[in-house]
Amino acid sequence: MRKRDKLTLSALCAGHFVNDSYSSIIFPLLPLLKDNLHLSSGQVFWLAPLYAISSSLMQPVYGIISDRYARRSFAVFGPAITGVFISMIGLAPSYGVLLAILIAGGIGIGSFHPQAAAMASVSSGERRRVGLAVFSAMGSIGYSIGPIGIAFFITLFGLGRTYYAAAIGLLTSAVLYVICPPLPAHERHQRDATGALRLKPNLAASFWPVWKPLLCLYIITVIRSGMQMTTNNYLPFLLGERGYQVTGAGGGLTVFLLLGGIGGLAGGFLAERMSGRAVTLYSGLLSGPLMMAAFLTSGPLSFAFLGLGGFALLSTIPVNVAMAQELVPGETSTVSALMMGAAWGIGALSPALLDNLVPAFGFRNVMVIASGATMLSTIFAYMLPREETRIVSPVHTELAPAAAGD
Repeated sequence: MRKRDKLTLSALCAGHFVNDSYSSIIFPLLPLLKDNLHLSSGQVFWLAPLYAISSSLMQPVYGIISDRYARRSFAVFGPAITGVFISMIGLAPSYGVLLAILIAGGIGIGSFHPQAAAMASVSSGERRRVGLAVFSAMGSIGYSIGPIGIAFFITLFGLGRTYYAAAIGLLTSAVLYVICPPLPAHERHQRDATGALRLKPNLAASFWPVWKPLLCLYIITVIRSGMQMTTNNYLPFLLGERGYQVTGAGGGLTVFLLLGGIGGLAGGFLAERMSGRAVTLYSGLLSGPLMMAAFLTSGPLSFAFLGLGGFALLSTIPVNVAMAQELVPGETSTVSALMMGAAWGIGALSPALLDNLVPAFGFRNVMVIASGATMLSTIFAYMLPREETRIVSPVHTELAPAAAGD
């Protein structure tokens, strides 16, 4: 890897750290926002799905635009947009304004990810899985720091001054603007092995030959992201029932997410030595029981299981993104958006969908049930093709029509 590429990857990792640290600060604030704005439980647990519309579900749109037009703008300016709007959460006077702030901030979060992941992939060269593992891990670590960081911030300055935090996002975008080069321009044509000019396949033609493994990877990501989002939303309330304050809830989330980020880094290196399929399969077998143990125990033992469960649950995030990119190498931003955005957006529906079970079973039992359900991901992991027989989307072989002047 060239020095320039290392610098670019480092800047993108730093940007991912900052961008994702903003995206998680909402979760430990949910009990405070519920009391301050007099919200119902239903309103609180619909925040994450509505937040996910702009931050996750719209990522395929951002990815398609990135692959064809905006070659670096989303990755460069995403942290600034995120920082400015998400830092205004504490100023929201009503539920409607809070939603508007989250959706606007979600645009910065969502637009950053597909393009930055594609840029990280390019700058990693042949070590794509490791490069994406580092990139993903830095985002996960930032995501884990957000809850404890905002908890201490609120303790020092109060909920009404969260806007101070916007400066970090603005500074990050300035650094990315100086360092990061644009992605290669999207080419409508390419040359085959004989040197003949061929028409590049359209999006549907690129995805069709590999739809089965892509679907498996997508479902795995939906299941695991659903568990993560359920934990992010319900854990502060569960810990509140056990007597923890906002700093304790933020600390619990940080343990879960920080170990998850480290797990993502470890998963990338393990995938180089084993296979992405093996890492996905074995982590699925481990994560469910560990997460169940975390909610069935209490005290330090519960936090230990929570960290180990997060490590196993989130260890395949960068691996699965890299596997999907390798299946459709010509649409890296779009594929990244599907895996990092659309799948997570669907997973974000879990807290709202499970909310009806909470009055009958309580937060703890609902989280235990959700933890057991994550083991379904192992079925789809088993269905993934083995590495040596991995399918890759072929190059379209139709001749391109001659352009004027050719």
